[in-house]
Amino acid sequence: MSYQQLDMIADSYIPILLLISLIGFIKSSFYNGFLKTSYEALPFLIGIIFIYSLMFVDIKLEIWPMLSLDYSTHTALALVFVCGISFWGKRQLIGVVISMVLYCLLMMYQNYHTLLDILTTSVAVLPALVWLNVKLKRTTIS
Repeated sequence: MSYQQLDMIADSYIPILLLISLIGFIKSSFYNGFLKTSYEALPFLIGIIFIYSLMFVDIKLEIWPMLSLDYSTHTALALVFVCGISFWGKRQLIGVVISMVLYCLLMMYQNYHTLLDILTTSVAVLPALVWLNVKLKRTTIS
């Protein structure tokens, strides 16, 4: 595959995760009602605010550049969706974890980010994203 084809695949990953999330929320709203589904969406919304806030802090304080690294917004945003979807069930967990590993490999292959960019970003955001999902008592959307 060409660089452009792989670039198109990489560029479509997060929109696909968003679409999966939206379909899950729509499906959940039929079974659980809009109010409960809105509550289920909170970790996603708060997670997005968190990762972009961290991005702006990094831009201002140059945390990653001080380490000769780059904050990977691609990784952080994908992790918001991967973490949230993974709480929906075991099948979803396996699927999104595999897809995230493949996405990280693709980002490195395409020279978007290094392994250290991806790992440091993951270490910075993943604990908060897991905590959000656990704290807000995620329920299964199937």
